[in-house]
Amino acid sequence: MSQTSGSGGEGHPGTPIGPGELNLMNSRARELLLKYWDFRLFGGALRRHGIDLGDAVVLDAGCGSGYSTSLIWEMFRPRELLACDVMPEQVERARARGLPATVFVGDITSLHLADRSCDAAFVLGVLHHCSNWREGLAQVARVLRDGGVLLLEEPGKQHIAFERAILGWTYTCDSGFNLEELRLELARVGLAVIEEKPLYFGLFGSFLCAKMASHTSARYVVARRLLRTLSTAGDMAASHQVPA
Repeated sequence: MSQTSGSGGEGHPGTPIGPGELNLMNSRARELLLKYWDFRLFGGALRRHGIDLGDAVVLDAGCGSGYSTSLIWEMFRPRELLACDVMPEQVERARARGLPATVFVGDITSLHLADRSCDAAFVLGVLHHCSNWREGLAQVARVLRDGGVLLLEEPGKQHIAFERAILGWTYTCDSGFNLEELRLELARVGLAVIEEKPLYFGLFGSFLCAKMASHTSARYVVARRLLRTLSTAGDMAASHQVPA
């Protein structure tokens, strides 16, 4: 769950997070929070909107040690699972889990994936570590198919201030990142917020977003119904064709 471009952090140039935060991200406490808090919110949001990831190509962008990737597999059983992190040592930890996933070194601000190649993406506390977080969000939007979903969680101003006080540094305060700016940027790159819930007593925001079929679509539901209608119509037309 650590991705960025650039350098900095507790005197360790080139690392997205310092050793203290890295230990926290890889801790058992963080894993328990992910399993019993973060992913329960995501699972509930997906169920409420009738979204099944079973036949989906899913990306875990900023997978860290791979624990979030393992939860995606356990809970949703996607058809194809991709996971990347900018830190090679984290990628090695993720690969060691032996998951049925393609795990690779990759920066969220420069994803080497084809346009519209994923049905869903998880981004868990990654963007606020990026010096160019807007480009990271744009890259995620680019690789999502129309009607695809983004499961996103990021901190608000209070947590960011706490992070700087504890760690003594953060890209976030210099990059203009906050939840208000994040919401504006989501809309700008064509991702509609379908559901937003407070996480960790309001210190973070948990978002279910969807890529619109067009920038003029008012709601994800409209886009998804349109896509389903077109797909169903195509299937029916094909089934009624008479072989030559």
